Amino acid sequence: GLMKQVGLQLGQCPALTTDLRQRERTSAVYKSIGIVYAQERSASWMVSPVCLCRRAWTSFVNADKIQIVRRVVEFLTSLAPLTTLVIILLLSYYSYQLLEASGVNTIIVYFFSIEIFGNWLLFFCTKSYIDKSSGNSELAPGLSHDDCKQLRYCPTCKIYKPERSHHCSLCDRCIHQRDHHCFFLGTCVGGYNLCYFILFCFYACVGCIFAARLLHGYYSGTYLRAFWSSEFLYYFYPVTLVMWLLGKAQLAEVGWVTLLYVSTASVVFTGFCVVQQLVYVLRGQTAYEYNKGLLMVHRSAFHNFLHVFGRYWILHILIPFPRRRNITDPRSFLKIV
Repeated sequence: GLMKQVGLQLGQCPALTTDLRQRERTSAVYKSIGIVYAQERSASWMVSPVCLCRRAWTSFVNADKIQIVRRVVEFLTSLAPLTTLVIILLLSYYSYQLLEASGVNTIIVYFFSIEIFGNWLLFFCTKSYIDKSSGNSELAPGLSHDDCKQLRYCPTCKIYKPERSHHCSLCDRCIHQRDHHCFFLGTCVGGYNLCYFILFCFYACVGCIFAARLLHGYYSGTYLRAFWSSEFLYYFYPVTLVMWLLGKAQLAEVGWVTLLYVSTASVVFTGFCVVQQLVYVLRGQTAYEYNKGLLMVHRSAFHNFLHVFGRYWILHILIPFPRRRNITDPRSFLKIV
């Protein structure tokens, strides 16, 4: 009854009703204007450089430092294979430009380029991963429970793995006959791609020797800086860079010294890798086993060589083509290979 009386009184006062409605509309307009103003203010505040720096610093302080460092390291390591390919392309291009125009020189440059890029591609595409299948490995089908007890279990990959296989934290996979993780080529060196890695390093070493010889001849002849003279310090990259900053060397000279420096360093690094890996191969070991003092296979050096490079090793040295992986009985994985 009270509500009806109030309604009748309001109906009898149309001016009061109109005034209440106008107040409601005004408050709604003010609310919408306030929301828009707040949004504009926040948007302008976000665009402000001071605000951006403040928010970035706050997020950095509150973020996990270990996770940030891990992401930075992953980003830098992901650039290493691209950097390697760029260096090879630059050395191949300038070596070809410095060579005398002849058919033999063209064949030599193309041969080394095909060998280097072909073996790198085969190495990168031929992973030495132990495959995962339904929470188990490819070794489990066809093996009994007692047989699987002879295999080691990886709690990270949740698979059984044969001997001489180890887990790589960078690849996050178990690697068959893991040797080491190559940052410059972007994947692990294992039993399935070790031969491509050695051939890549071998041809890269020989090619860089050839490129370093050409670059040295051009640099010493163009800028009249012989190595066995008083200006031999210009062959060191930091010295040449400082001389350029002081106006005593040209920018192009810095570029040539950089290429010469990179090619010489590549010769030393890849040559060391070839010699080291060949010693491991002939001994029947991986780098991991050598560092641990393990000798798990007892074969002759020639059989160890054939185990890595295959029966047609001469063709693999001359032409980069993939090796055939034989499909064997699951029990063969119980043997140490």
